[in-house]
Amino acid sequence: MNPSRRASVAKAQAGATLLVSMVFLVMLTLIVISAMKMTNVNTKVAANLQTQQEANAAATQGIETTISSDFTAMPTANPMTVDINDSGQAGSAYSVNVEAPKCTYIKPVKLSELDPANTDDQPCYASGAAQNTGIVGSGGSGNSLCSNSNWDVAATAKAPTSAASSATTHQGIAVRVAVGAAC
Repeated sequence: MNPSRRASVAKAQAGATLLVSMVFLVMLTLIVISAMKMTNVNTKVAANLQTQQEANAAATQGIETTISSDFTAMPTANPMTVDINDSGQAGSAYSVNVEAPKCTYIKPVKLSELDPANTDDQPCYASGAAQNTGIVGSGGSGNSLCSNSNWDVAATAKAPTSAASSATTHQGIAVRVAVGAAC
């Protein structure tokens, strides 16, 4: 091959290396940008999941606080704040609204269902004298002086960081009450 032809081929290929390098650089840049966006999305998803779980825990804590009292006597709504991580910092407490517990049904307990050895069942027995005095529930129907009631308690917790983020939790509770208790 003659030297002038070799020089013209080398001139034509001199720009090809630069072009291939630029294409690879652009592809590498796009891959890095895509990976960064994916990482940001995954971080946001994890943070939202954590907020949702904390809101559920705060709602559950609100329900537990409500049912640890005698809520059957006068069921009322109970708004409260719950600091889920006990940080004590402003803006870390969840706002929890526990709705008034709702009685779903009540059923008298039969005397045959009671256990005389169980201390929880003993107040439900009617004495022979009580049966003759006309106390409601102690007549010949076989019912004791107690009823089993089922309640539904719902709570909604709102995250302190986002007004749109909230979680609602329901819990069913069975409670023994006196015959004639409101339901």
